[in-house]
Amino acid sequence: MKRVGVLFDFDGTLSPLNVSRDDAKIRDDVAAVLKELAKRYVLGVASSKDCKFLLSKAPFFHSYVCVNGLEILTNEYLLLDSVVIGKNLLKAIEDVYFDAKRLQNAIIEEKRSLLGFLLGISIDWRGYGKPPENLNNVIKTASFKGLHIVSYKHNPFVDIYVSRKNKGEAVKMLKAILNLEKLIYAGDGENDIPAFKVADIAVLVRHEFNQELELDVDYEVKFEELSKWLVDYVVSGRLP
Repeated sequence: MKRVGVLFDFDGTLSPLNVSRDDAKIRDDVAAVLKELAKRYVLGVASSKDCKFLLSKAPFFHSYVCVNGLEILTNEYLLLDSVVIGKNLLKAIEDVYFDAKRLQNAIIEEKRSLLGFLLGISIDWRGYGKPPENLNNVIKTASFKGLHIVSYKHNPFVDIYVSRKNKGEAVKMLKAILNLEKLIYAGDGENDIPAFKVADIAVLVRHEFNQELELDVDYEVKFEELSKWLVDYVVSGRLP
């Protein structure tokens, strides 16, 4: 039998996109199906969120790709990007985080490794209508300090990281570490594109915030119908 991995993005795929960090959760119907999948497949989550958050929200998963791959956690390994050796970048992200917290009309989320290193931040203005004043100054400072900035065409937030990583690189590494022969990946956004390219089967989860997003994937499923799709295609074994 093939060793198959089933990986998911978190925000907008397993949890609604327009909720706070505290309120984010996997819907009960989806969680029930995922627990069943965990008995048959290697279940993982790949997210820009930190591992501490993902462990609290999805404790029954086998593997976690955190902060876009700057940290990877499996049952046997904890992998941390070597950038943490560079103290200058760690200080730079802490300085930018301090500046970002001064912004008005924005939620600032810190992304720390399980060892306590700050690996990135997210500046989120959902619910405020427009980007916060002085956001460009924070971004310019981050760029000057050598940090990696990720902005999104369809999403009202900006991510800043200590290093350039993407989910594709991390998912590819995870696939090798876990000796997966086949990989199914479900996601909803622009930062999932690298992971879609690595996956054997790519699944785009549609919701109200990504209707304009055009991607070349194998399947599309509505957010509200994810549990049914998983039962019909993955639990049933209908996928090729």
